[in-house]
Amino acid sequence: MQMKKLTDELIGQWLTAGEHFEMRGDGGGLYVSFRPDYKAPAWVFRFRQDGEQHKLRLGSYPAMSLDEARALALSYRKLIEKGENVVAAVGNKRRADSDKEFKNFQCVASRGLATWGKEDDCNH
Repeated sequence: MQMKKLTDELIGQWLTAGEHFEMRGDGGGLYVSFRPDYKAPAWVFRFRQDGEQHKLRLGSYPAMSLDEARALALSYRKLIEKGENVVAAVGNKRRADSDKEFKNFQCVASRGLATWGKEDDCNH
C-alpha cells in the first residue's frame, strides 16, 4: 500500500466524513491516528531504536499543526541519527516542563491569585 503525504485538507476530509483511523502515515515515522476513544486526532512518531519499536504521542491535531508535528518528528530523527536515546530525551524534557509548571504553581500559591498576571508575577 503506497502512502501519501498528509495534508490539512486530507485530514479535514477524514474528520468531516466522521472517519476514525489508526496510523495514517506522512513518511519519516510520522503518523496521525484518530481512534474512536480519542477526543481529537493524535500525532504519533513511530521509530526503531536499539532493536525495539517505539511510539511517541506528539500532540493532538489541530492544536499541533501538521508543520509542527513534522518538525518535531524531524528533530527526533536527528537524535536517532546521532545515536541519542529519544525516549530518554523526551522523558527529560517532560520532567523539565513539569518542574517549571510546578514552580509556577508554587509561586502563585504562595503569593495568592490576586498577584497573578501582574508585572511582578511568577513567570521567570
